[in-house]
Amino acid sequence: MSSIVSKGRLPPTKRELNKETPKKRKISESQDDPVSVCKLDHDYANPCIKCIEKSKEISALKSKINELQIELIKQKKLKQKPLSITDTVLKSNKSVRFHIGLPSLSAFHTIYKVIEPKIKKTKYWRGPKHVFHTLKHKVLKKSGPRRFLSLKEEMALTLMKLRLGLLNEDLATRFNISAPHISKIFTTWIKILSKFLGTLVFNPSKEVVRENLPPSLRSKKYSSVRHIIDCTEVFLEKPQNLEVQTKTWSDYKHHHTAKFLISINPSGMINFISDCWGGRTSDKYITNRSGFYSLIEPYDVIMADRGFQIKEEVTLLHANLMVPPGRRGACQMSADEVQQTKQIANRRIYVEQAIRRMKYFRILKHEVPATLFQHLDDIIKTVAGICNLYPPLPKYK
Repeated sequence: MSSIVSKGRLPPTKRELNKETPKKRKISESQDDPVSVCKLDHDYANPCIKCIEKSKEISALKSKINELQIELIKQKKLKQKPLSITDTVLKSNKSVRFHIGLPSLSAFHTIYKVIEPKIKKTKYWRGPKHVFHTLKHKVLKKSGPRRFLSLKEEMALTLMKLRLGLLNEDLATRFNISAPHISKIFTTWIKILSKFLGTLVFNPSKEVVRENLPPSLRSKKYSSVRHIIDCTEVFLEKPQNLEVQTKTWSDYKHHHTAKFLISINPSGMINFISDCWGGRTSDKYITNRSGFYSLIEPYDVIMADRGFQIKEEVTLLHANLMVPPGRRGACQMSADEVQQTKQIANRRIYVEQAIRRMKYFRILKHEVPATLFQHLDDIIKTVAGICNLYPPLPKYK
């Protein structure tokens, strides 16, 4: 007692001890040791086992809460990011076939590598007013609006619109850009894809066609068949112009349609596709003015439906037209005519399958909006080129 007094310090009072207790408690709570926390809950030195287990459980729950909070922050950031086609669309061959319409992921990358060097300096289409005019000597120095998407994403966006028939507002939500910008991208890319993929629609030589004849056409009677033709129609939204309404109305479909001529070789490859005409145009009129006759060589055989009354035009080109026989005013067809009709129909089925393959692209399966009328020729050429990337239609085994 005397030593404490001599040093000028008095023993702590009860109130001072109570003031020091919260500080010690804060220090102990900041520590992760569960034993130190239990010591504060009891007056005796050794804490109980239940308190130690409880403290361990509390610390484990706190760490779990921290992990969940970090995970929640990551999920919120992912939701804010736009659609990444690399992670969703371009992840497998099945996904590419469904979303884009190409047969495989490697086909997408191959086409992109061909187009990429020639698309980098291409500007977005902004209307006819912004086109360079040589007489006025106007040079656009600006490169246009900056690209919000990569070139690969823009190409996938255009093909997704063709395959799934998506609206611009839907694509704007998926890619986190505006609907008018979607329209600019599609208008620009459909011209480019039509130019490059349209080259896949070509007429192979007569020797190549004969080497790849399917088993059903290898007989002497059908071995010279080189073209199987037909016309098909695509539904259109009702036009506002009365003259256009008259030209596009189809009495056969009872709808406003656009009609085009398609020709395939015996292996099912599309070797000719015409521009679109109004639905009221006859098959003969489209065939005569589509440029199809420039493909015909002497001694070729063109297989067609009964509605193609083009025998005189084909004969002048020293070729033959093979159509199912008509009744010619008779009440009933003969047995030979029925058999011949059946044989030709069984071999013309490939052109129907080619048309069905084209209409796998939903933009051609349903009504084409009026805003896409001006791009319809490019759309059909692009789709036809993609269809030629798929395996042949006939079975060779």
